[in-house]
Amino acid sequence: MSTVYEKEKLAYRLLEGERALRLERPGASLHYSALACRGRRCGTVLFLHGVASNGSRWEEFIEGTALRESFDILRCDLRGHAASVCSRQAGLEDWSDDAAAILDAQGVEKAIVVGHSLGAQVTLNFCCRHADRLCGAVLLDPLISEALTEKALKMRSRLPYLRAMESIFRCANALGLRRRLKPQDLRAMDEQARRKIAAGGKELEEFIRQYSSARADLQYIHSAVYLHDLIEVGRKTPDPREISEPVLVIGASAGTFTDPHAMKRWVDALKDGEMVVVQCAHWPMTECPRDVAGAIERWIFKRFGGRPANESSAAGG
Repeated sequence: MSTVYEKEKLAYRLLEGERALRLERPGASLHYSALACRGRRCGTVLFLHGVASNGSRWEEFIEGTALRESFDILRCDLRGHAASVCSRQAGLEDWSDDAAAILDAQGVEKAIVVGHSLGAQVTLNFCCRHADRLCGAVLLDPLISEALTEKALKMRSRLPYLRAMESIFRCANALGLRRRLKPQDLRAMDEQARRKIAAGGKELEEFIRQYSSARADLQYIHSAVYLHDLIEVGRKTPDPREISEPVLVIGASAGTFTDPHAMKRWVDALKDGEMVVVQCAHWPMTECPRDVAGAIERWIFKRFGGRPANESSAAGG
């Protein structure tokens, strides 16, 4: 059962009208928030963040999105991340089951699930594990096995090393050795990053280094959790023929981790798939938020009803 708890315990800011909630689950205390739609309700959208991230990833999008007119909105810290404390190792199945439990707690039979990076991998797992709870799915730059670039495949080859390192860090945690983490405000980080992107040149290179840096990520997440996130992201993705509900894939043009052409072939193998490519490396919510917002809103309104208060989205930078 979910219970309302003190606002300051959230790892991210609440928007006006948004409620902070806690859901006790086996081995974890999940922190999430709920925002009721402004008009006639057409459904619920659940947002899932990526590696070394938290629910603040979606603050900017949710604040400006036209979806708020017709859809209830849920966002959370995945177990093991930010405020969602976890007493054991978590994986795609745990996160997927947690998402279903959040829907149960909110009395939601089916939802549209939107995930970025690790969140996209969780969403794919949800598509197969909880298909009866899914209206449709949006995958932002998912790491589809058949579409991985040489860089991503090289990273995947290091999985045995990551597992060994994770075991070492978990042993250290069991002995009481644990770092103090910095609070993470992804909206503020994105604003700084966009200034570097706009400047181009060395500033752009610095943005890519920073957003690709494990050292930077580890300021905000415990080492064992971070390593296990990378291991879970590296798992083989489902056969597209196993997914029957509508899916929108938003791919990155740069092909940092996935090749958009190979991704398109995977999408074409879905029973009901659509793909949009946006101009970015791997961080679409940072690099091109308006393009992402527009793609998500158009697809959801087209497939699941509702209509924006105006034709242009206010979401973005």
